[in-house]
Formats: sequence, structure tokens, C-alpha cells
Amino acid sequence: MRRMGWLLGLLLLGAGCVRIDGPPPAADRAAPGGAVRVDAVCVLPPVGPAVERGVLVARLYEYDPRQADARAREIGRTTLPGILHRPGQKTALRFSCAGRTAVRRAYYLTAVVYPEGAPAGSSGLYFLDGFRRVLENGNRETLRATLAPVLDEAEPTN
Repeated sequence: MRRMGWLLGLLLLGAGCVRIDGPPPAADRAAPGGAVRVDAVCVLPPVGPAVERGVLVARLYEYDPRQADARAREIGRTTLPGILHRPGQKTALRFSCAGRTAVRRAYYLTAVVYPEGAPAGSSGLYFLDGFRRVLENGNRETLRATLAPVLDEAEPTN
């Protein structure tokens, strides 16, 4: 009887230590070719530099939060040219950024306002500060955010 108790205890202990790798739960998956979309309103604040002919570049990225060393992948990009902003005024920029994905993952959005004709890798004038997660509760979301001015030209913005 004592031996049977030990065997039962070991089986219960072993059952708690088993990990089975399989497909993610159904709620975590999107249909193949699923579309995701962020409708955004970004506000340029009254403090900050003037923009004569600016270009807003917004990028939508997907990443797998379960893989710490995996890179994020750009799945959508929106470019909004012809931005005019004067100090002392608020300027609202409305745009949509959409992408297609095969598997539901986690998403974030970046937005930067560059001067027209800025070389690749240059610093922007305004940027969406912080890690802005989006689409946590579905395939479409509305976002309202204020862009922060870049204080130092050498400061990275995106």
C-alpha cells in the first residue's frame, strides 16, 4: 500500500511538470490574410519647431512577445506629405495605418514628422514618444496621441 502511494505521488508530481508545445489557443490566432488597422489622430503641440513642408511617416510593426530575441516586422507604413505647423498652434494630423498578417501577434505604432527631403537616418522634428502598443483588443483601433518635439537634433526619433 505504501509503494502504491509513492507511485501515485510521483505520477501527480510528474504530471505537473509536463509541458506540451502545440498551436496557440484559437483566440490568439487570426484568420489567414487578416487585416489590422489603426485610425490615428496625432496632434503637434503649440511648443516646438515650425514645420513648412513636413512629412509624417507612421509604421505599424508586429512582434511575438513570447520570443524575446525575435525582431519586430513592419507590416504597414503610411506617409502623409505637406504638413504645415506654426508654433503657438495645435495641428491635428489624421491618418490610417493598415497591414495584413497571417497570425495574430502583438503590435505597436511609431510616428515621426520629418522635414521634406530629409536624408535617410536623420532626426525628425516631432515623434510619438514611448512604446505605443496598439490592437490589443481586436483588429481595429482608434488612437489619439500628442507628438513630442525633438529637443536635440542628434536625439533618435524612430
